[in-house]
Amino acid sequence: MARGRLEAEQMAADDEDDDIIEGDVVDDLEGEDPEYGSEDDGGDGDGEDDGPIHTVLEDDSFHCFDGHHEAVVAVAWNPALPDVVATGGCDDTAYLWRVGQDAFEESAGSLGTYELPGHQDTVAALAFSSSGAMLATAGMDGMCKVWRVADGQLMHSLEGSGGALQWITWHPRGDVVVSGTDDCMIYMWNATTGAVMQVFSGHCGAVSAGCFTSDGKSLVSVGGEDDASLRVWNPKTGDCVLTIQGHPFHESGITCLGLHRDGGGAAITGGDDGCVCISNVATGRVGGRLTGHEDSVEAVGLSAQLPLAASASLDGKLLIWDCGTLSQRGCCEHPTSVTRMVWHPTEPFVFTACLDGASRCWDLRTASCVRTYGGHEDAVQDICLSPDGSMLLTGSDDGTARVFKVKP
Repeated sequence: MARGRLEAEQMAADDEDDDIIEGDVVDDLEGEDPEYGSEDDGGDGDGEDDGPIHTVLEDDSFHCFDGHHEAVVAVAWNPALPDVVATGGCDDTAYLWRVGQDAFEESAGSLGTYELPGHQDTVAALAFSSSGAMLATAGMDGMCKVWRVADGQLMHSLEGSGGALQWITWHPRGDVVVSGTDDCMIYMWNATTGAVMQVFSGHCGAVSAGCFTSDGKSLVSVGGEDDASLRVWNPKTGDCVLTIQGHPFHESGITCLGLHRDGGGAAITGGDDGCVCISNVATGRVGGRLTGHEDSVEAVGLSAQLPLAASASLDGKLLIWDCGTLSQRGCCEHPTSVTRMVWHPTEPFVFTACLDGASRCWDLRTASCVRTYGGHEDAVQDICLSPDGSMLLTGSDDGTARVFKVKP
């Protein structure tokens, strides 16, 4: 079953804020600074009973990591170390490894491959801190673990309510990590000390996605089934400062969230009923409901270069939306369900992961498929891009992670 995903919204540190050190951010959030806050597949499956369709494509990856023993469902790329990535899977384990280096082969004087054990259930999400020095893993066992990237050592095991964790996010400039549970709670920890900094309570269902605004002064979260709300939190006080819920917003569970990088407050959300909403987290205004999907929306995002939005769904469609007119601009058809999508950092391209085992690059201007990436023998569950957009990392139910050159 495809998993709803949080659209990772470019959390890299801003060069303009190099004077802000990690300690300042933690102190601010702890309330010590009063100033803070002022292609063709050849198959014909047409339903779940037929099972996923797997496209038979030549393997054009240049690196395959096969350290996992079960499905790989989470992947992440280090924002500061261009060849360091992480993967998490259903074998309850995460790995840190280098692109181009064979599994468990260590190069003299450089980061080797590190197994990160200790979770008691699937590692459903993982993310690097903005400095690239730490990796956080979120488990269905309810544990968040923080690891030192330099040597793969466990720094802290962070525990919340015990509810399963399915997403994780870092503060854009500090060593502060946040995750939401399937029993309505959100926890914010100091990743350096392991201390709980804040507990956010207000959702009445699973907290399905969340991320900080680009300035780090607000945390935005969305609720799944039985909740269907978007909430904006003050991370310094723990107060909910804005709630969007009810008509004309989502009428059923929200599965995914994306914020615009410009900090203007624009947000896009996708629901399990196929509905997409564009709203403003600064004003609470819902700009509109976008309809066109026929199944759960698994990933959403707003373009950084063009006035466009995109949504990917289990119905096999990547829909492109005009943010000005709130109308559908294009439809990118896949042979089966789409599980994940990611935006290119500088080009008008979106990359999608599909249950047929392939990943694809789409040009949003023409809604055309630029390239299909093959090599996996089972569904692709997660994808991410290198910081410069030159390489694509994919994780699959076949137990492998593969790396592709974006341009052949």
